[in-house]
Amino acid sequence: MRGLTASAAFVSLLMAGPASAQVRGAETFGPRPFGVLLGDVFTLKTYVDVDAGFRLDPSSLPKVGPVSYSLDLRRIDVTDGPAPNSGVRYQITAEYQTFYSALETKEEKVPPFTLAFADSAGKRAEIQAGRWSYLTSPLRPIASVSGEQQYGLRPDAAPRSPSLRRAEIVAALAGGATLLALALLAWSRAWPPFHRRPARPFAAAARAVRKAAGAGEAGWRAAALALHRAFDAAAGKRLFGDDVAAFLQTRPAFARHEAAIAAFFDASRRAFFGDGANAAAALPPEELNRLARDLASAERAT
Repeated sequence: MRGLTASAAFVSLLMAGPASAQVRGAETFGPRPFGVLLGDVFTLKTYVDVDAGFRLDPSSLPKVGPVSYSLDLRRIDVTDGPAPNSGVRYQITAEYQTFYSALETKEEKVPPFTLAFADSAGKRAEIQAGRWSYLTSPLRPIASVSGEQQYGLRPDAAPRSPSLRRAEIVAALAGGATLLALALLAWSRAWPPFHRRPARPFAAAARAVRKAAGAGEAGWRAAALALHRAFDAAAGKRLFGDDVAAFLQTRPAFARHEAAIAAFFDASRRAFFGDGANAAAALPPEELNRLARDLASAERAT
């Protein structure tokens, strides 16, 4: 249902000579003056009655475009017809669009425009018309009164807690597989706590040789003794140089290192049962260390 608003017109007559009431009055009508939202379009109709012989000056009509920071004039049309007392009635239809984003209900005004009329003798009259007020409404409430129920807004969606059970199981399996792989690697490499296994004597000897081989004559002797104890543990008895061939027949994994093993036993015999002067020269610490690593690697392969 459309409401009507009439604006009082204040007539200002500017005439070159004696004048009577050439402009008899103006009224502006619009839609309901409340509940106007951002982007709404509304139409105002202004009726102006003038005496016969006076005509509207088209140049005095407002121009299409912005009329304020929040209001645009989209279209304006003019029609005329007979009025009481043999005068002329002009109907001015103006279409506006508001761009005001209201945070709360507020009164806004459509600014008036000045219309000019003239007769054939050059007499002029002007009148302000088109003034109108309306109430803007926000698109949604910014704040609510305590205890006031708001309508039109959907309730907040309840947060959904997804199950993490599957992710926890996958993470636990991945962690278990990683720990198992690390344990197998440590066992294969004879890392702690698997480094004291009696089945891996050459792995322990390789660590001892690496630490002691470069520490002079005493270090070389300590490294050689560690390697001898590894041979004894692998053979299950004291192993001498004459027993190496039989040992390699029972432990073929070490056979490809036969030449280096023979050189070690020869150097060891010179160091412990000879004058010891040529032991390190016959088998330098780096070669002794390489032999220990090779024997540990062959041991892991079996």
